[in-house]
Amino acid sequence: MSELEVLQSAADSHEARWWEREANGKVHCYLCPRHCHIGEGQAGFCFIRANQGGTLYTLGYAHPAALQIDPIEKKPLNHFLPGTRVFSMGTAGCNMGCFFCQNWDISKSRADQVRAAYVPPEDVAKLAIRYDCPSIAFTYNEPTIWGEYVIDICRAAKEYGLKTVMVSNGYITREAFHDIYDHIDAANIDLKAFTEKFYGRVTLTHLKPVLETLERLKNETNVWFEITNLIIPTLNDSPVEIRELAKWVLERLGPDVPVHFTAFHPDFKLRDKPRTPPEILHAARAAALEAGLHYVYEGNIFSGGANTYCPSCKALLIRRSWHDVQEDNLRNGCCPKCGHAIPGRWTNELPAVAPRGQREAQAAADERYGDLNL
Repeated sequence: MSELEVLQSAADSHEARWWEREANGKVHCYLCPRHCHIGEGQAGFCFIRANQGGTLYTLGYAHPAALQIDPIEKKPLNHFLPGTRVFSMGTAGCNMGCFFCQNWDISKSRADQVRAAYVPPEDVAKLAIRYDCPSIAFTYNEPTIWGEYVIDICRAAKEYGLKTVMVSNGYITREAFHDIYDHIDAANIDLKAFTEKFYGRVTLTHLKPVLETLERLKNETNVWFEITNLIIPTLNDSPVEIRELAKWVLERLGPDVPVHFTAFHPDFKLRDKPRTPPEILHAARAAALEAGLHYVYEGNIFSGGANTYCPSCKALLIRRSWHDVQEDNLRNGCCPKCGHAIPGRWTNELPAVAPRGQREAQAAADERYGDLNL
C-alpha cells in the first residue's frame, strides 16, 4: 500500500484543551511553541485549531483523513515490536511549515479540505484489532495538533491491550507534553536538522523546543523512542552537523537511543534538490557509530544499515530489507551469542484479563466498517 487511504467527506469540531481566553476576544493556544493568538473565526498556524465564538475548537476530531496498515518499521521503529503491523492514522494540518513535507496533501490542508470518515476513539481500537495490529500509530501529519483525539484513542486502546505510537516532530510545550505522552508507549521524533538556521528557514520553527522534547522523553517518561534525521543534500548534510547531532544524542540521551538517517526525495517545495546519495547515509551512520552511538540505521534505501547488530560482539540480530524483517535472532531481548541485553520493547505484553474482549471488538468493527479496504 504505497498511497494513503483517503475516505469520505466529513468535518466536525470538538472543544480543545491547552488554551485560554484573552481580553481582546482572541484565544491563546499553548499546545505547541507557536503560542498562536487566534482571532474570532480564525484558525491557528496548524489550520485545525480554531476560535469559534471565543472558544477554541479542534476541527476534525474523530475524522481521520488517512487510515492505513503499515509495518512498524515504516514509522520507523526498529526496537519496538519488530515484524508487527501497526494501524496508522492521520488528520489534516501541521504546526511546522517544512518545505520538504512528503504528506503535504493532508498536512498543508484544513480539516474541510480533506476527505475523512467518522471514526470515534473506541472504533479506532476496534479497527486495529480487526486488522491484527497490536499497536496504533498517530502519524502522516503532526499528531500533537490533534492531541485531544490522540488521548481519547489511547484510553480506548489500553482497554484492549493495544500499544500506541507517536510519530512526531517533537514541537510541543511542556504544559501539554505529559498530558499526551503519559499515554504513549513508543515514539519516533523527527529531528529534522541540528542547526537553528535550518529550522528557521526550512521548517519555520525552532530547534530548541524539539531538543527539550527529546530530553523530557528520556528523563521524564517510560516511552520507548527513536530519532529520525532526514538528510537533504546541501541543507543539513554537513559532516560537522552530523557529528554534532550524534554527540548531542550521546551526551544528553545516551548511546542506546536508535538514530535513523534517512534519504530525501524531492517533494512539495523542495523539488530542486537531488535525492540523497547512499554514500552520504553510509558516512553519517559511520560517523554516529564512531561517536559512540550503538544503534544507527539507514532508511529509504536498501542497505545493510537497516540491520540491528549487537554493540558488544557485533553479531547480526535482526536482518531487514527496507521495512521487512527477514531474520530475527534475538532471544528474550538479548544477543544469542554473548547475552548482551538489547534495549527496546520486543514483545507485546497483553494484560492478563482485558476489560473488553478482542473477539467482540473485532465483530463490532466488522459490522460497522465492513467496506473498508486497508
